[in-house]
Amino acid sequence: MRKFFTFLATMLLVVSNWSCEYDDDNLWNAVDDLNNRVEAMEKAVEGANNNIAALQKLVDALQKNVTVESVEKTANGYTIKFSDGTTATITNGKDGQNGQDGQNGQDGKDGINAPAISVVKGEDGCYYWALDGKIIEVDGHKIKAEGQDGVTPLLRINSTTKEWEMSTDGGLTWEPMGVKAEGQSGDSLFASVDVTTKPGFAIFTLADGTVIELPMKVEMQITMPEYDSFLYNETKEYKLSITGVEKMTWTKPDGWKVVISNNMMSVTSPAQDNPFADAAGSITIIGLTGDSACMAEMRVEVKTGNSHSFTVTFEGQDWEKWVVANYKPNTYSTTRIGSPDDYVWVDADTQLTTGRPTGFMNGWGYPWFVCSYNSNSLDQSKYGGYAYDLYVYNPNGVEDSTKGGGAQGSDNFLTTYGYLDLEHPYGDGRPILKFADGMARTITSLYIAPTCYFYSVACKGNSLSPAVEKDIIFHATGVAENGQEKTLTMVFGSKSGIIKEWTKWDLSELGPIVELRLNQSGGADNGYGYSLPAYYAIDDITIEW
Repeated sequence: MRKFFTFLATMLLVVSNWSCEYDDDNLWNAVDDLNNRVEAMEKAVEGANNNIAALQKLVDALQKNVTVESVEKTANGYTIKFSDGTTATITNGKDGQNGQDGQNGQDGKDGINAPAISVVKGEDGCYYWALDGKIIEVDGHKIKAEGQDGVTPLLRINSTTKEWEMSTDGGLTWEPMGVKAEGQSGDSLFASVDVTTKPGFAIFTLADGTVIELPMKVEMQITMPEYDSFLYNETKEYKLSITGVEKMTWTKPDGWKVVISNNMMSVTSPAQDNPFADAAGSITIIGLTGDSACMAEMRVEVKTGNSHSFTVTFEGQDWEKWVVANYKPNTYSTTRIGSPDDYVWVDADTQLTTGRPTGFMNGWGYPWFVCSYNSNSLDQSKYGGYAYDLYVYNPNGVEDSTKGGGAQGSDNFLTTYGYLDLEHPYGDGRPILKFADGMARTITSLYIAPTCYFYSVACKGNSLSPAVEKDIIFHATGVAENGQEKTLTMVFGSKSGIIKEWTKWDLSELGPIVELRLNQSGGADNGYGYSLPAYYAIDDITIEW
């Protein structure tokens, strides 16, 4: 009896110890693994059916001449919008992801693979559903992927056999596909979606290499000057701004020569002794991309007699050395450049050049700098601040660029700092444009735009200036050969809005002048006078003489 009691006590002790040390982690890991597998299967089925539906919409669009309006990237793939108002969703074509490592270093499970469904164009020109590149047949009949009698197959994973099955009758019957739903590649039906390689087309490449190309709506635009005048047998070059155009064709007046290459257009007027040449007319450029087209037009004429007209665009090889990015690389503000004595550009056609004001405070002032920096950012810690005051505001551009910031989409423009406070006599720092040969000419017009620094402070204020409180007035003062002055003004902004894009300013009323000085007033006053940062940009200066 004593021995039996000892044995029973020992067994109770063993059971007691086993109960205290019981660990159910393995059980829960198994449950979690099962849940993960079920979730992976559900996602695989959903993704496969979404992609099949998307593929059929692509085939329908191809046959019905429907175009792609847009392709938007999502977290899980792409959303395609068509011109008929329908949409399609493509699930990412990427490998199934490994699960989280289990306890004690056990590997997680891979994603669920899907059958290689695609479409194949038959001998009759129709598209049919295919598996592994072979057209699918049910009871000897091919399954069409287009038209009114086209079918959208459904896929599922058989919960018992764990095999992919297909239904071509809306889910009434299911046929095994010979593909196990195991953790392998997890590939989508789609290998890639490309909207950049071929402008005007969206290219969908299936996993088996089949390529479907659909016309895609693109934003198309060609920008060039609206008008220019020529002497006989004169050649001028223009920088074109071209967006979304695959190829171009153009027309011109008789006797004129037009050459377009690498976004540059060269125009040569006719010789004076050509009796069949047109003295005036239009150059029309037609841009083509797929089935879409756009057009731009420029009026040209030959000025007879002794009259001349020329638009200084600051584009071309002769201007490259004066562009700040080349003249003094990695310099983004007027104060960093200073007022160097050797920075004196002269336009060979018009003799237009930059002056240097000396009446501002301590006798210093800035020339007009040829610049190309532009940004769509108004962040005052960078492009909207004084350390980047050479940046013109380009609301349709990117954060930091040296391309497309000028008027008409050109690259280069002029910018500087300086003003004359009309209420507080701090000195005359108005920037100067003049003619190097001293001969008077008429500046008929120019384009003007704000810098990021000016626009940001005008909108939001900063530590040195409140935001706009009243109208911002820009002044253009022309000085004639006899010293007489005439001033034109324009409202550049107010509390309700500020000009933020290149705006043409007609200055022809100034008549022939030898010097032009620009200025700002109004806007805001910090108690010490005009307080908005007097930085702005000008471009495309048209001059007649």
